[in-house]
Amino acid sequence: MSRCSVVGPFVTLLSLSACTSLLAGCSSSGGTAIPPHIVATQHILFVGDSFTHGRYAPVRTYNSTPGTGGLGSTAASPLVVDENFNTTVTAREENSPGETGPWGGIPGIFAELAAEAAIPYDVHIEAISATSLNKNYQAAQSVIAQSVWNTVVLQEATFEPIPPSLSGDSISKPATFCSAVGTIEQGVHAAAPSASVYLYETGAPADTAYGNSTASSAFSDSAYLSALGTLTDAYHDAYLTAATQDGHIAGVAATGDAWSRAWSEGIANPDPYGGSAAGVSLTFNYQPGSQPSTTSKPTDAGFHHPSIYGAYLNGLVLFQKITGTDVRTFGGTEKAAQTLGISAAVAVQLQQIAWESVTMQNTQLVHPTVNACALTQ
Repeated sequence: MSRCSVVGPFVTLLSLSACTSLLAGCSSSGGTAIPPHIVATQHILFVGDSFTHGRYAPVRTYNSTPGTGGLGSTAASPLVVDENFNTTVTAREENSPGETGPWGGIPGIFAELAAEAAIPYDVHIEAISATSLNKNYQAAQSVIAQSVWNTVVLQEATFEPIPPSLSGDSISKPATFCSAVGTIEQGVHAAAPSASVYLYETGAPADTAYGNSTASSAFSDSAYLSALGTLTDAYHDAYLTAATQDGHIAGVAATGDAWSRAWSEGIANPDPYGGSAAGVSLTFNYQPGSQPSTTSKPTDAGFHHPSIYGAYLNGLVLFQKITGTDVRTFGGTEKAAQTLGISAAVAVQLQQIAWESVTMQNTQLVHPTVNACALTQ
């Protein structure tokens, strides 16, 4: 059967009809028009690590609530409520160097898009840097399993959903990721039975692909792109398998697949290490006026995290998937893009990529005979 497949780091469209099929038990929230006006405020919580809070300015603090973190607020707002701001729970404290709160991050982009689309959203973030969903839930179950949430979005730490041979981290354990998805989904639905739980599939980190491609030889663009494609496939299969295994996930916001599409369509350069392809860098790399100010080695954290372009694309995919809004309607004057320093032309391109990625989403496994939740090496 023809389907949408990933070849190397690139998405090849073989059958649009196959790509629009839905996960069993998943909603069809990838609509193509602005949804009917929602009167009641929607309360959404984003749970994750630095791929949710963004790590670097200007993304990390975008649309955060100065001074108080917004704690206690449940009103619709373009500003994000940071549930971990000034917490006394040690595991949740925002004390990593250069990552002080309150945080806005990718949820801040989502909140801005909601405000512009006149959809009343109350957006909260509960993120702990470099922390798995399992440990996140252990530290913040009281925040995550609340009756107030209409939607909860789960983003796993990049090392956890894929095996150590790909992540380069011996503590990686896909089974723990899949188990955590089930545990948190059940906890959320015990408190809020009608809540929608989504998975936020991250893009393949450039530094991880660099490490994998240079493990036994010198760096080459071709080896790097091959390693990047392998990682992209792995994240795709991990999140899809976790959602299917659980059976009660509303959908997967496949931002990693969107990155792959942006590379294949020439909107983004997949190789921040000097690749000659056209387009912006979705990995942080170096951005004038932002942090970090330098990237002195290929494995610097800047190569691990999304750039303003990667973060904006992630926010668009999440918004399109969860609300069903056609993000192409925002156009070049969209406020989040302007504030983050993204040109009107690139903003429009990324909106198109996000729309395509959701409405033509690949819901087939790249490796259908492999249980991604059971991989150990």
